[in-house]
Amino acid sequence: MCVVKSLESLIRDHVMRYLLDSSLISEKQYGFIKGRSASLQLLQMMDKWTDYLENGGQIDVVYSDFEKAFDKVPHTRLISKLRSYGINTVIIDWITDFLQARKYSSYSDWVNVTSGIPQGSVLGPLLFLIYINDLIDCCEIYSEIYLFADDAKLFHHILHASNHCSLQNGIN
Repeated sequence: MCVVKSLESLIRDHVMRYLLDSSLISEKQYGFIKGRSASLQLLQMMDKWTDYLENGGQIDVVYSDFEKAFDKVPHTRLISKLRSYGINTVIIDWITDFLQARKYSSYSDWVNVTSGIPQGSVLGPLLFLIYINDLIDCCEIYSEIYLFADDAKLFHHILHASNHCSLQNGIN
């Protein structure tokens, strides 16, 4: 077990360094990343919202928390994202084995696990960040969004009635 944790740590550190050096992880993700705390995100939000409010209008905010987020990550999509980021194929093969080498018992038959990231693993939080990283790109065209792990904060500076539609589109 110690060897697996050490290997997980090495892989996590290597992949995280690669993603950060290549600017592949969004600056708007604060969870599970060294130097990006919840407090830092809060200060960033307060600064931004203060600037907006000084220009009039209001800030509409929607907070969300993905329920059982780690359990719902489909392995095939996650592996596809790892490939799209240019992660080393040897590391992708190891991660694939790490994810897919699990089974559960379903009424006495063993069934392969096709989704979910092992909670409590060293590598799990990074794999989750990679999986949801493009959520920011999808929502940002409508409203601003910041993430802290599986918590999302989507907001819009409301100056006109039509701005509410932008926020709703971002939520959709």
